[in-house]
Amino acid sequence: MDLKLTQRRASYFIIAMIMWEFFSFYGMQAILILYLTQKLHIAETQAYAIFGSFTSLIYVTPIIGGWLADRYCGYRYAASWGCILIIVGHLTLGTLTHSGLYLGLGFLILGIGLFKSNAICLIGDCYPGDVPGKSAAFAWYYVSGNIGAVASQWLCPYLAQSVSWHWGFLAAAIGMLLGLLMLLMSIPFFGWYKSKWENNKWTNLSAIMRLLISIVLVVVALAVVIFVLYKLLVGSLLIVVTILAAISFVMIFKKANKKQRESLLVLIGLTLFATAFWIIDQQGSSSVVLFIDHFVIRNLGNFSIPAGSYQSINPAVVLTVGSLVAFIWRYLGRRNINPPAISKLTIGLLLLTAGFFCIATAAQSAELRKVAMLLPVLGLALTGAAEIFVDPVLLSSITNAAPERSEGQLVAIYYLFTGAIANYLAGQMANFTVDPTKGVGTAQTYHQAYSQFYWITAAAFIILAIWSLWAHFSKNRITLAV
Repeated sequence: MDLKLTQRRASYFIIAMIMWEFFSFYGMQAILILYLTQKLHIAETQAYAIFGSFTSLIYVTPIIGGWLADRYCGYRYAASWGCILIIVGHLTLGTLTHSGLYLGLGFLILGIGLFKSNAICLIGDCYPGDVPGKSAAFAWYYVSGNIGAVASQWLCPYLAQSVSWHWGFLAAAIGMLLGLLMLLMSIPFFGWYKSKWENNKWTNLSAIMRLLISIVLVVVALAVVIFVLYKLLVGSLLIVVTILAAISFVMIFKKANKKQRESLLVLIGLTLFATAFWIIDQQGSSSVVLFIDHFVIRNLGNFSIPAGSYQSINPAVVLTVGSLVAFIWRYLGRRNINPPAISKLTIGLLLLTAGFFCIATAAQSAELRKVAMLLPVLGLALTGAAEIFVDPVLLSSITNAAPERSEGQLVAIYYLFTGAIANYLAGQMANFTVDPTKGVGTAQTYHQAYSQFYWITAAAFIILAIWSLWAHFSKNRITLAV
């Protein structure tokens, strides 16, 4: 069979695996903030702290997972362990409730850390030398992932509301089990991949020794993660990890050639803007969920839409817009037209600004009475459309600019900023929606916070638009090539 065709078919299974991981994670995320506040009766400020710390840590651990895969075990082995730990995490949350909260979250943090960046690198490996094909594949990865997210963000909240919280987490576990099955089914199409990881220290170990080492590392890492999560030490950890990530980046930068170095410097700037994007965008899975639960009319006839299910609007729009964008990138690529990442990210910030303007307007109306779902739905739809111009674009650029066998580390560093730091700060910013005298969010505090958020994104959009125009008219080849 033709090698390129085999590699392309291998990517289909990996994209399907990622779809089920999205199903697993976003189904759980759709009910987590409600689970903390309604089932476990944790105060909103503490719930935001736990939620922000958890979502932050799931982007810290990929740095270690990416480094281990780059240097030793390879992307497939790391992703396999990630699937297993994610399944165990969901089952723990679904069966142990109060006593299993931090243990379950710990398993999820480690599992996603091993899975996230390495699964993405597997896609990149399937398209060597095919930049348009890789761009389209990353767009399809994002689209297929959001198919899983849409399905789970309807199913898991419905099960949690209508049956029990345990069934919501069980559905998420089953989703990741199907993802692991996709990875196993891809084995016949990865024969070409073995040569990339031959003759290193890890592969020369026996299977039993690799298993024992893996178990020991998981146990030690789990103890550390639970301690950090329980003590809410994520802020301090992020400082340390950021320093280590900077050292790692410098080492990668030194071995890069001149063109790669110039591209990496541009990507640093774009990553900072993407971080600002995600700080605001992540409100959709925390404070906006509680706003909808408290102040939005959620009835359609006799059916009450679960507050968590409104998160499905975001991936549903990503699915439709992403499909169109994937075809556009492929169409333009065939004609040697590749819009730069900076232009695409500018569009994303504009859409995010419009989305939070709608949500802030809804919150203003809620000061008088509960509001119809139109404006919140429109706001979430616009933020969903914005996402397709951020992660798929920059991830593709990173894999193109990365020196050989450093993709995992660079993707992990990207997620450190746009995931770990952004989610931690998003959790802190969510507290602006809470009235300090009442301990819960009010319509007034939601309106004030969301108004500030869209002004922040508007300022970021203006700055990035100026940079984009300068790059275009000055014909800055490096900026426009990323």
